[in-house]
Amino acid sequence: MIRPFSPADLPAILQIEKESFPKSPYHWRTFMELYILYPETFLVFTDKAPEEEKEKILGYIVYTPEGHIISIAVHPVHRRKGIGRKLIQRAMEDSYQKELWAEVRRSNQGAQAFYFQMGFRITGVVPLYYGNEDALIIRWKAPQ
Repeated sequence: MIRPFSPADLPAILQIEKESFPKSPYHWRTFMELYILYPETFLVFTDKAPEEEKEKILGYIVYTPEGHIISIAVHPVHRRKGIGRKLIQRAMEDSYQKELWAEVRRSNQGAQAFYFQMGFRITGVVPLYYGNEDALIIRWKAPQ
């Protein structure tokens, strides 16, 4: 199930972030700032229906209403189960401009393959975006 993030989700989000991006995880303050800025487009994917008491957060996505994907991650144990795909599809449906874009490390072949499968294409490069590594700008546009 996909639902909006709540501050109570922060510990689970931080764990996913730490395991997904061990070299440069976002700080908890960053997530709270993103929540304040984008409460309607900071979403979590859980393993339970809303009426059930206990749930486990398996992944998350944060994007702007205009379509900039700020961050997406799925817990490593739960990858390749369609969770990331469902989160991106939700962003595709919600984007009022019917366009999404993100920055991806040039070395992150797994993320690039995932985005390419979702219909994204490389549209640019930002030199040294990640300090010592370039970012590829990837973009998706809804079919006309």
